[in-house]
Amino acid sequence: MLGLDHYAPFMLSAFAITVVVLVGYALYLRSRLQGAQRRAAALNGDDYSARNVSASAPRVITAQAASSTNGPNSP
Repeated sequence: MLGLDHYAPFMLSAFAITVVVLVGYALYLRSRLQGAQRRAAALNGDDYSARNVSASAPRVITAQAASSTNGPNSP
């Protein structure tokens, strides 16, 4: 009646894409919620996570002054 035999591949692929997108979005939201719980626990002083790192180690970055205003010295 509606010609579903003709549209069946399109309908199945659209349904599969929808399911994949929804599952991916659910995993993304779950990750965000777990991160928010970890941050809230860290603010409360609870040991919620095994990784309790407040900041990364400082890196020393040194700038080198130009040797001349005419560009690099090359032999």
